[in-house]
Amino acid sequence: MTYSSSNKGPKNTYFRQLPNLDYPSLANDRTSVYDYIQVKNIFKRAVLREDVIDSYFQFNKYLIQGDDRPDNVASKVYGDANLDWVVLTTNNIINVRDEWPMSQNDIQNYLTNKYTSEELAYIHHYETLQIVDSYQRLIQPKGLIVEEGHSVTFVDRGVSKTESKTKSISYLEYELDLNDAKREINILQPQYVEIYLRDMTNIMEYKKSEQFISRSLKKTENPRIISP
Repeated sequence: MTYSSSNKGPKNTYFRQLPNLDYPSLANDRTSVYDYIQVKNIFKRAVLREDVIDSYFQFNKYLIQGDDRPDNVASKVYGDANLDWVVLTTNNIINVRDEWPMSQNDIQNYLTNKYTSEELAYIHHYETLQIVDSYQRLIQPKGLIVEEGHSVTFVDRGVSKTESKTKSISYLEYELDLNDAKREINILQPQYVEIYLRDMTNIMEYKKSEQFISRSLKKTENPRIISP
């Protein structure tokens, strides 16, 4: 099954997936205690199924380019910008501001507000560079955070060697690396989107309870009605 263009449109937006609440109207003091308005239940949230997470073949690795937003990615991958919430929920991203890579303009403003130009040049930490012996056996992997002056001693062809291979990472490099690390995400393959949308519909439906009105609507308690 592939994702069909016939499914495009506003109906696929995230808020259309959310069920409703019959909520007491607090418009003014003259409102009756029996007046209700329907609002979206923004507290109801779906979590990606474990079997879907474990099925790596259902996902493709995707590298976010430049200043692309979730809707840009959804448009490129699914042909529907309204499916930006699928991109986010399948990566368990809740706070886009903190969990999505910042645009060039945003990160520039972030750095300017957080650091001075001198502070950005300070050393934040040191990282290892790769070391291998004469047999190309890994002695030291790259990317480990170490102290200044770090070295490693090993035996190569019967000879003891001590090497110090590290590089300094400035605060500017550190912040840019953190931002770039958010660029690699998992993209649900288009042929599985229909299944995901059906799962979302089922998860968002209300089950029978005292507040149940319909599968997409339930009534909340009215704090203005005082029980005897």
